[in-house]
Amino acid sequence: MASLRRLLTILSLLMTTALLGCVAPPPNPVYPEITFQHLNPLYLNVGEIKIVDEFTPPLKHPHVEHELPVSIDQSVRNWVRDRLRTTGNSGAVATITIKDASAVEQGLEKDSGLKGLITKNQSELYVFHLLVELKITEISGSSAFVTAEATRTKSVPEGITLNQREKTYFTQVESLMRAFDQEMEKSIRTFMGAYLR
Repeated sequence: MASLRRLLTILSLLMTTALLGCVAPPPNPVYPEITFQHLNPLYLNVGEIKIVDEFTPPLKHPHVEHELPVSIDQSVRNWVRDRLRTTGNSGAVATITIKDASAVEQGLEKDSGLKGLITKNQSELYVFHLLVELKITEISGSSAFVTAEATRTKSVPEGITLNQREKTYFTQVESLMRAFDQEMEKSIRTFMGAYLR
């Protein structure tokens, strides 16, 4: 009887182990594109809109642009697609130049000694920066330009998971793009009113 009980216990443990081995890790979240389709487009009296990307990600620490689930420069391209429209004036061209679209990681000092052992420190600070220029050039040679700049910073605690870090990246890029959109629209309306239709 005792040996039967022991056999049942071993079988039960084996089945539990097998079942636990079948549990899949949680799936990696998929983040949507950052778009601006919900906002009214800005109609510029130009015949063409061009995008020039002058920022090249270094692809090495401390830069983390290549780790972002949604890139900053692609989000700028989405902004141009969703917010700017031409009115057909073939004598003028609008050029959007991405000057900077960086995301940089900075290590933070941690508490040492006993305090460091019992305290969960903020371990990294992320700085997201975007600088974009919009220039309208006419055949006559006259031109107008505005710039829009946005920065967001966020620190994260030590021991953060990869999924939590990616979520932080996404929310900060989303916030950065919202700030950029507001700044660029304000600049266009203030300094390029003559080109708005």
